[in-house]
Amino acid sequence: MVNRVIVTIDGMEYTVVGEETEEYIRKNAELVDRKIGELKSQTSFSSLTCAVLAALNLSDMYYKAMSGGDNLRAQVREYAEENAALRAQLSKLKKGNG
Repeated sequence: MVNRVIVTIDGMEYTVVGEETEEYIRKNAELVDRKIGELKSQTSFSSLTCAVLAALNLSDMYYKAMSGGDNLRAQVREYAEENAALRAQLSKLKKGNG
């Protein structure tokens, strides 16, 4: 189902159309608005410059989260392999003592 949600970012209203829930769309818009607001409060940059910098900051967050997820998946694979090796070793030991 397609949702149309009116959100306010940096004082401007935008109609966002997407399949996500209204709550999800609003949560994303609020994050963008907050990031732009943080930059505007710390600098004298234009709204456009703050929007671009906010986009870069959010992109940085995204790529760091993706990298963290990749690292966690690799760690889980290592643990699974170690678990399988330990189970095999335990099985051998049980057969040897049985």
